[in-house]
Amino acid sequence: MTLRVVDDPPDRPDWLRETIRLLVDATAAGRRELLDRVAAASDADLTAGTDDDWGLGQVATHLLIVERGSVLIGLRLAQGALPGPTGQPRPAAAAVTRTGIAGLAEKTAAAAGRLVAEFPAQPDVARTARHPYYGDLNCFGWLLMLPNHYKAHLEALDHGRPSAL
Repeated sequence: MTLRVVDDPPDRPDWLRETIRLLVDATAAGRRELLDRVAAASDADLTAGTDDDWGLGQVATHLLIVERGSVLIGLRLAQGALPGPTGQPRPAAAAVTRTGIAGLAEKTAAAAGRLVAEFPAQPDVARTARHPYYGDLNCFGWLLMLPNHYKAHLEALDHGRPSAL
């Protein structure tokens, strides 16, 4: 058997498109699970929480804001553009509303659709932006952390503990 090692395989653009699609699908599954929990929660449960012990509404708001922001940062980095501001949104329980969560969910889904449609076949992988916990990440770093972010917060809610992510 002969092996041929290539640094730039001809199917790389298709492989990258499939990677982005799989990533968006996995992240959307976490978003759906989160939104199902929000739909099933009472108003009291949705607005419960403190600055140190987030409730469901705070987690939902945080996850949706982070997903949308990370998707747009990842897309801008892939396109070779400046990333824009980064940071760690920390929602107050008193500011949480079902309407606000629904609006964020719509904006987040639209950003995910934009990522699939606009991710370049030859992404800029050298440009980075500083993540508040992981440090300097390229476009893939920003995007690949999203499914784990959902999983970490949802598991923390299941176990009644604050999440480290």
